[in-house]
Amino acid sequence: MSTAEFDLRGYFPGDIYGGLLSRIVRQAWEMGASELVLIHGHGRSRGIVPYFVNTNTGLLGLAVRRTLKNALELRQWIFHSTINRGNAGLTSIRLKPNPEPSRTEFEL
Repeated sequence: MSTAEFDLRGYFPGDIYGGLLSRIVRQAWEMGASELVLIHGHGRSRGIVPYFVNTNTGLLGLAVRRTLKNALELRQWIFHSTINRGNAGLTSIRLKPNPEPSRTEFEL
């Protein structure tokens, strides 16, 4: 089982909604990864009142999870029911098998 990781910290929620997440998922699938781990930051569990004071990483995580849940075009590459939200700072998803990987790294 190969895992691809992508660090989204430094990106904005608008980037996610603008198609970045779709490109990342597609490219991970093209790499032949069976799992994709998206690192988006700490979220709510960092000891500060909700609403993510002075940061966008909590909002970034919400944008990632909302897009994974609702974007129908992503279902061609992911098993929709396998979104793992167990860690507040990352989201992992299981990808469908790719019998012929055509990529070795992310190109964004």
